[in-house]
Amino acid sequence: MERYFLPYHLEILSRAVEVSEDIVSDSFGLTTDYWKKNPFEVKTLLQEKIKKIPENAYAHLSKYENTPFLKAFGSDIKSIYKIVIFDPRVLRATMGISHIIEPFLIYVIAHELIHILRFSRFECCVNLDEKTREEEIVHKLTNSTLKKVKIPHLSEVIDYFEGKIETLHPSIN
Repeated sequence: MERYFLPYHLEILSRAVEVSEDIVSDSFGLTTDYWKKNPFEVKTLLQEKIKKIPENAYAHLSKYENTPFLKAFGSDIKSIYKIVIFDPRVLRATMGISHIIEPFLIYVIAHELIHILRFSRFECCVNLDEKTREEEIVHKLTNSTLKKVKIPHLSEVIDYFEGKIETLHPSIN
């Protein structure tokens, strides 16, 4: 049986979104208006009920253009991004350890925000042929961005995503 985020996990997720947005903004010199012009929302797998989940992914990023939602607000914003966090996988990877879930989510969300940044700046191509290369670039950018930040247990999370450690739980007490 799959485990999904509980209300207190959603609070952790909310904090992780704020922290990730600040880190990415600071690291890439983004103005306060950047995320208003490139809006995103974060949902969980339970909230979105996605049927097909990409293998080995902890989140999925989608871009929606010219939606009725955007038109209803009379906005000149042409698209909105949606990040879906695969909460069962996050809980498995972190074994539900509360003090590791937040840095893990910071990593995952920062990774997706860097994708948004690269899409908005037309620095990448989203065709399937180049997807692996784009993931490698974003992975390196995420690591270099987050290595500058002092957050408890974030270095272990970076080591996990770099393949230096196989699991997060043995080294974290």
